[in-house]
Amino acid sequence: MRTKRIRLSAVAVLLLLCGFAVSGCGDRAELPDKGFVMGIGIDDAGGGQVMVTFQIYKPSQTIASKGKTGQPYVNIRTKDASVMEAIRDITIHLGRKAQFSHTRVILISEKIARRVPVPQLLDLFYRDNEPRLTISLMVTRGRASDYFDTKPFIENTISQQYYLSERSENEYSGKTLGTNLLQLALQLRSESEVGAIPYLALSPKDIGGEPGVAGVTIIKDGLVADRFNGQETEGLLMLLNRYSNGVVEIPCSAAENSESSENESGEAPTAPLDESAEMLRFKAQRRMELSESGARVTYRVHAVVATLELSCTTLGNEKQENDYEDKISAAIKQRMQQSLAHLKRDEADLLGIGNDIYRRDPKRWRQWKKDWPERFARLDVDIEVDTEVLTHGTNAGNTLLKPNQD
Repeated sequence: MRTKRIRLSAVAVLLLLCGFAVSGCGDRAELPDKGFVMGIGIDDAGGGQVMVTFQIYKPSQTIASKGKTGQPYVNIRTKDASVMEAIRDITIHLGRKAQFSHTRVILISEKIARRVPVPQLLDLFYRDNEPRLTISLMVTRGRASDYFDTKPFIENTISQQYYLSERSENEYSGKTLGTNLLQLALQLRSESEVGAIPYLALSPKDIGGEPGVAGVTIIKDGLVADRFNGQETEGLLMLLNRYSNGVVEIPCSAAENSESSENESGEAPTAPLDESAEMLRFKAQRRMELSESGARVTYRVHAVVATLELSCTTLGNEKQENDYEDKISAAIKQRMQQSLAHLKRDEADLLGIGNDIYRRDPKRWRQWKKDWPERFARLDVDIEVDTEVLTHGTNAGNTLLKPNQD
């Protein structure tokens, strides 16, 4: 028994000595040897070359002698015949090797994405072991490089701001469809072979001119084929049952506008603004029927909303409440129909209906796949919307400028 204890003690000592002999960093890579890339921009440089912009985080920002804070990042631009060669050229300017494990966004200019397949531009980031598949993707209006010169409002880098803007825009307003490397790969490798990437553009100068994420670009055959604006993207999210929160705009009808009388000066009054309701819960159930002539899709939508703004609606009895809910249902249905019509014009099955057909009836899908874009454009789709108004807020339910009407 004593001999056994001595042997165990000897083994423990030997293992401890071996631990001291092993270095903590096996590859001997130190932090000063690496440049942590927060954002990447890919542009068409002409002549068969690409220009790649790298936003690299600067870990030390404070100037101790003056107590000032410097810019916490640096932008480096390289140009070459391939993305990989452009990445290796970073060392020429930075003196460090690029490290991509903390990259937040990859921006691709719309110009190059309409000429060079997006999967080809991103192939390196799927093969390399450092980039994470959760890196957000965006297509930019104009040069992607220019978007890294904008100073962030709150975040340390504009790359982080774009990353968070896409997430919050998707979650709270429904005006974009968040996409990362993994999601794009799944979309383009599916049976439908259609993907979507958020669109990043400068706002009009009269509202500040800052870059904002709104809308999506449709990726078909690997290239940017078309673009949805922010409102069309809301309808797209509804069709995909990924609409979690947002604002439904409810237009006032011509009859409601005509109820306003002329003011004292004899001039016609200004037409009221659209009314609005906040989406609290949204659920869209999609059913599909297959026949020899084609497929028929039915949407059953249940929406729960809260009244935000009233400008032309009076809510004083049950009938008026029901009419108001019907107006909201009609607005939601119209938004979904507009987005569906846009997809049909592009013959782009971003909804994944082809994927559903493949899972349900693989034999039929093999017969339809070749001409599925044309079949999708002729697809019979029925949409029914039921809306429940949960609350009118802290007010009684009527606009302050209009008395109750029985």
